[in-house]
Amino acid sequence: MPLVWILGASAANADQIELNNGDRLTGTLEGISAGKALLNTGYAGTIPVSLNEIKGLRTEQDFRVRTAAGMIHGRFVTGEDGQRLASQTQAHPINLVGIRSASQRRLALMRLASEWKSRADIGLVISSGNSDTQSLNTFVETLYKAEAAQHQASVRVSNEEADAQATKDQLDFDYGYKRFMSERWYVAVNAEYFTDDLKDVDSRITVGLGSGYQFWDDTFGGLSVEAGVSEVRERIGDAKGRDVEEDNPALRLALDYKKLLLARRLELFHKQSMLIIPDSDRGEVISASTGVRFALSDKIDTIARVDLNLETKPVPGNSKTDVTYTVGIGVKF
Repeated sequence: MPLVWILGASAANADQIELNNGDRLTGTLEGISAGKALLNTGYAGTIPVSLNEIKGLRTEQDFRVRTAAGMIHGRFVTGEDGQRLASQTQAHPINLVGIRSASQRRLALMRLASEWKSRADIGLVISSGNSDTQSLNTFVETLYKAEAAQHQASVRVSNEEADAQATKDQLDFDYGYKRFMSERWYVAVNAEYFTDDLKDVDSRITVGLGSGYQFWDDTFGGLSVEAGVSEVRERIGDAKGRDVEEDNPALRLALDYKKLLLARRLELFHKQSMLIIPDSDRGEVISASTGVRFALSDKIDTIARVDLNLETKPVPGNSKTDVTYTVGIGVKF
């Protein structure tokens, strides 16, 4: 009897989709996009359900729903009056087929449960002929959210050889922490470790503190900006080929953008940070990553990305700009 009661309570608290044929699906509605409701189930992952196949939809949480008439807010409910979107004050009749999108806010102070997800992107190129070239680009990222806090860590490794001669050897580790003080404003802590032996950057360690603003964060993407101060410790080569160590303060600016389209199968992203070092010999250091992912399944996607490293005043004898192109496969876990 207790087990039956527990299972019944779990089903009652879940979001529910009733199909035109009478079947019912339970889980958590992630959102609506491209004419499909995305239901996260415990038995089959996230499944898309065409709005044309849905008779009724019920949810426990509020959604921002965009229609041809504009934006309305509320949770999906059904009853004798048909499908409605219920807010605290009233219930609006709504045609499911006419919904352009529905998303749920994921601002940190609104979260009730933790979220942990990771991914790895791998691009490998091997060519032979007039020259033998090997290139391996690896990017691993993990994100953990819990109530008002967020931890994000990533590592990018780029190696390239042409005719047994190393032409690229970079390592970039980045860690960021956000602590939300309100729904949108947060305190930001960041740390980065970067090396590029071929450009005479033996190591660059950056530790900073600042604040950020989250413009939006929902089931279909997010946009945030940050500004703060950092301490930059570098071990780099000089004009005479000697290694020197430098400590400099810096102003740090950062942007993080992500947009999910086509029922969350297509992802556009751009992440960028800039260090403004007041030392006359160093200038600005810019790191940026821009790309697109297309999901082949819940766990596998294809990836095309461009990574940029720009130093306005590099070590003498080195170019200002270094660009890495990656086309490969991504795995989510």
